[in-house]
Amino acid sequence: MIEARRVFAATLAAGLARRFGGDKLSQQFGGGSVLGAALAPLDGFDWLERGVVVQAGRDVPGMRIVNPAPERGMGHSLALAARAAEEARADFLLVTLGDMPRLRAASLGRLLEACPDRDDALAALVVRGGPPGPPAVFGKSWFRQLGLEGGDTGARDVLRDPANSPVLVDLPADEAADIDTPADLRRLRND
Repeated sequence: MIEARRVFAATLAAGLARRFGGDKLSQQFGGGSVLGAALAPLDGFDWLERGVVVQAGRDVPGMRIVNPAPERGMGHSLALAARAAEEARADFLLVTLGDMPRLRAASLGRLLEACPDRDDALAALVVRGGPPGPPAVFGKSWFRQLGLEGGDTGARDVLRDPANSPVLVDLPADEAADIDTPADLRRLRND
């Protein structure tokens, strides 16, 4: 188990939303925006620090980590988050996504409880039978590797490699839903 006060919590929200056809994170969802709903589960924890990786010009509460080149993919946003965690001297990096508005705080709590207290720790939420994370937690020995730009794959290969012994925590399928297209948003609003 790890404590939130040792974790840099980063939400990746700098994507270009090409499949959506525009700014999906500002779309209305549950009385607020998609991004607001995705950030809400993080509010109940006492993080070491918290940041949101965004494109230049997006206003978000708290610490903004500006991604000047979002066209480089999620791996570039992840690299910026890992560097911020390293600068904050965090022991762990939690990565969430800005387009997952159904995620619940209880699932993040289970992830922190399951994460081993080791520098090389890896823990991810996973829908039964699916691939791991994000949301995912990385121990500080991964920061340097994650800090290298990884294109659109980000940490996918790290989390999916059984040799890295990631701890996998069940995530209900409804919480794992993300928004890639307008149809996804309509479906989630109607569920």
